[in-house]
Amino acid sequence: MTYIFDLIVIGGGHAGVEATLVGKRFGLNVALITLDKYKSGRMSCNPAIGGIGKTHLAKEIDALGGYMAEATDLAGIQFKTLNKKKGPAVQATRAQTDKEIYEKTIQNKLTKEGITVIEDEIKDFLFEKGQILSAVGVKEDYKAKAYVLTTGTFLNGSILIGDNKQEGGRIDEDKSAGLEKFFTNLNITTGRLKTGTPPRLSSKTINYDKLEIQPGDEKETYMSYLGQKNQHPKQVSCHITKTNPTTHKIIKNNIKRSAMYSGLISGVGPRYCPSIEDKITRFSGKESHQIFVEPEGLNTDWVYPNGISTSLPKDIQEEYIRSIAGFEQAKIHQYGYAVEYDYIDPRNLDKTLLLKNTKNLFLAGQINGTTGYEEAGAQGIVAGINAALLTKHEDPWIPQRQTSYLGVLVDDLTRFGVSEPYRMFTSRAEHRLILRQDNADQRMFETATKYNIISEERKEIFLEKEAQKKKIKKTLDTTKIKIGDKTKTATDLCKRNDYSEEDVSKIVKLSGQKFLETYYDIRYSGYVVKQQRELDKMKNLEEFELGLIFDYKEVVGLSGELQEKLNQTKPKNLHEASLLEGITPAALNVLTIHLKKIDAIRAN
Repeated sequence: MTYIFDLIVIGGGHAGVEATLVGKRFGLNVALITLDKYKSGRMSCNPAIGGIGKTHLAKEIDALGGYMAEATDLAGIQFKTLNKKKGPAVQATRAQTDKEIYEKTIQNKLTKEGITVIEDEIKDFLFEKGQILSAVGVKEDYKAKAYVLTTGTFLNGSILIGDNKQEGGRIDEDKSAGLEKFFTNLNITTGRLKTGTPPRLSSKTINYDKLEIQPGDEKETYMSYLGQKNQHPKQVSCHITKTNPTTHKIIKNNIKRSAMYSGLISGVGPRYCPSIEDKITRFSGKESHQIFVEPEGLNTDWVYPNGISTSLPKDIQEEYIRSIAGFEQAKIHQYGYAVEYDYIDPRNLDKTLLLKNTKNLFLAGQINGTTGYEEAGAQGIVAGINAALLTKHEDPWIPQRQTSYLGVLVDDLTRFGVSEPYRMFTSRAEHRLILRQDNADQRMFETATKYNIISEERKEIFLEKEAQKKKIKKTLDTTKIKIGDKTKTATDLCKRNDYSEEDVSKIVKLSGQKFLETYYDIRYSGYVVKQQRELDKMKNLEEFELGLIFDYKEVVGLSGELQEKLNQTKPKNLHEASLLEGITPAALNVLTIHLKKIDAIRAN
């Protein structure tokens, strides 16, 4: 028997869920094919949504009608604002979630939307003249006008603990195999990446008196623009402990028994989420590393010790865990492990996430070399929108990096590819001053309404907010203040460094989130124009020679990753630098500013 749909999404993780739901919002007959429907939306790693750059993606997904942020509000057991002391462009809301509530919330949403969820494993695609004719499953064949493939860590996945290696995409779950032959036939090479998790502990066996408490925000915070008062479950605290020299000695003495250091793993791990083995090797001078002790839910004693992912053998995990303050009697529910999996070089995709050499197959999530739920969900919604547009014979949608982190993500992946799992940061966006987490609804509204993929409720909430901001702007424009012998408006004061948002708030007697958004819209408007002028100047990149930069560690504003890469490659000019993986327009702008400083010093 062959099933026929408009859109078929393969894989029930965070990318697959968003692709499925947006296809449904387009009015399509959508099927989600996954190995186990009761594991759709599962949080395989840390049960948390958000982070620097990641929250911005979650907010943009939400502004396009996606469900990640809504599910987070229903499952979030701690909300915390990161980078509170910094500007709003780099602030981010992070939510610790109850993993069981989150998973059930996602599954209930799929049921409510009438999604056909099929349990099967896709082994191949029937392919002719660039067109996918059907997805070939173990049980049945499935036909559709378009397909979105989201394999996560399951494509040829291997689980590794010490010298023990077994097939699987998650602990105690089978891998997905067979599709690598399809990619080989298309002359698309696959690579190997790896990720890992820490051992999960029992909260009943942790001595919390020895840990530092980390409460969430006092003010109720929401991830979704639809967030409502008293929507969250019971709120709890997280805690902090640290490794110590004894911990490090245990790990160093047994480093060769780690799957990572024994040669069992060939895949590259995420730079910004290193294993404890990596931390101790790379940062040998540090006497301790922080561990965030995070509950996995309200009705479970499982705890996620964030910061000590590992592939060491079980006996060594037991030993090093018990060397840590508060963990002396800790019981391990599940041992930490590394997972190695296949990925596709994302330079084989166009900016719609359509696989080149095919006419109707889109890829999203970790198969494209990314890491993180938010990065996966973001690709899922981009691929889902474009797959839906394809079925309707409409022009594709390409998110722009000037207006969204979705655009930054897609542009980085398809232009530069990856050599390690890609994680989003605000530093990757050269226009980050206007790409704030609070204005994602404003930036995405035109796209959302053009394709009619948001509810009337969302439209009304946004339009009401914009009307209120318009009134606030009028008040700022018409409020006059005498400064010396000059008269200034409150709008003028918003742009001045000697007036804070609190100062302006007192003058106009306005406050609240909408006032803050209006204030920062005005405050950053001049910077954005200036920044664009700088970017326009960099169009002839070959003219900017880099020979006078001898050590890129001296370039303030570049990440350690880019400093390392530039020191290794020593590009002659900005054009050569722009071709390196990870070099964003923001990084090129930093290099340009540094060159100007060098010119100024030489001129004197």
